[in-house]
Amino acid sequence: MLPVIAKLNTILHTHALKRVNGKAASHSTTTSAGQTLRTCFKDLVSLGYRLQDPTNLEQKHIRALCEHWHKEGRAVSTIQERLSRLRIFAGWVKKPGMVKKLAVYLPNVPPAELRLRKVTTASKSWSENGIDVTAKILAADQVDMRFGLMLRLALSFGLRRMEVVQLRPWKSDHGERLAVYHAKNGRPRDIPIVTPEQRVVLDSVKAQVRKGEHVGWKHTSKGQEATLEYSIGKYNKCMAAIGITRVESGVTGHGLRAQYAENAALIAALIPPTLGGTGGQMLREDLMIKREQVSELLGHSRASITGAYYGTFGRKTPPDQVDRCKFHIEKAISAIRPGDVIAVPGERAGDVADLLRELMAIGIDITGKQAHHLWAIHSQRHASNWASLQERNIEALEAAAIKLNKKIDAEAQNQLALWGGSAKPLGA
Repeated sequence: MLPVIAKLNTILHTHALKRVNGKAASHSTTTSAGQTLRTCFKDLVSLGYRLQDPTNLEQKHIRALCEHWHKEGRAVSTIQERLSRLRIFAGWVKKPGMVKKLAVYLPNVPPAELRLRKVTTASKSWSENGIDVTAKILAADQVDMRFGLMLRLALSFGLRRMEVVQLRPWKSDHGERLAVYHAKNGRPRDIPIVTPEQRVVLDSVKAQVRKGEHVGWKHTSKGQEATLEYSIGKYNKCMAAIGITRVESGVTGHGLRAQYAENAALIAALIPPTLGGTGGQMLREDLMIKREQVSELLGHSRASITGAYYGTFGRKTPPDQVDRCKFHIEKAISAIRPGDVIAVPGERAGDVADLLRELMAIGIDITGKQAHHLWAIHSQRHASNWASLQERNIEALEAAAIKLNKKIDAEAQNQLALWGGSAKPLGA
């Protein structure tokens, strides 16, 4: 163990068990604080600073960390959280006020880039950022079997990194719900199992993880008992190994939780803003109920938190046009080329018939092949070739149509730009 980490652990043992207000801190809080601070000092060592005693922390160290994290492409929220932990640590070691605002350490970065955005304007999900989730999960299996299980659980249940490595699948399986005991801020929650895909994933994980074990790694590469910090560190390395970093792919592992939030909204017959939905798609009170339901699935008590996962619906939004869904889907199917569709497999004929009934009920003239194509696009969001139908599926079909329309419009714009850029003046 690094000397600076050994001394840091001693300081943590003395101070981290209490909150700033003097009350006892939860186990998850103390674990999170220790993990974040160890990351900070380990990063300093990797940057070449020979810091032996953490109490010798200085401004130059904090500046170097902020520059390093920004260069790595860390989210502003992540950097701010680390600075907050360092600020508390500075108070412990009699250096109050030493840790400044992020802008002080990154003066050359535009202030707008350093502001925390609680509401996202673009999807953070893997699928909406052009990533083949199924392919990434299969790549994860090749890196490490347990890591592949973690990705499946994160997508199917919206689990955070800390939650998925600590999950004991046998204990957490309560039949119709998954109990998450080790949750952020000590807020355990139950996640209803509403799709066959969720049950398949959970049973598959249980088949590969022994009773009593958690999904995280049991031992380090040296054969020692793995700690939570080790599992999280290995999780991060595995994520980088499959190319999931903000710098390389534009997303992080947390993007699977965002994708779960979007999927949960669609299952609740709500199209989130990041997938093209507006606040005018239903009555305001109905919209609030659905947002609250999705928020609870994510482990939050406030509906507003969903804005960080799939955007805001705005205020006083006028009702959408009655034929909104019809417009989006008809636009999409008019652009589907014959070579894009396949014959409907026999085992999917019943599902396609159900989809056609929903579509025809709102006056959409569509073939079985086209309906099959739209649902296959939606299914990719669940890392599936064919996701199970829900009681209501029209919103998922519309979201798939909106995605297809965006792709078609982008291709048209690129083609236009290409022709415009290659056109030569007369007489040239």
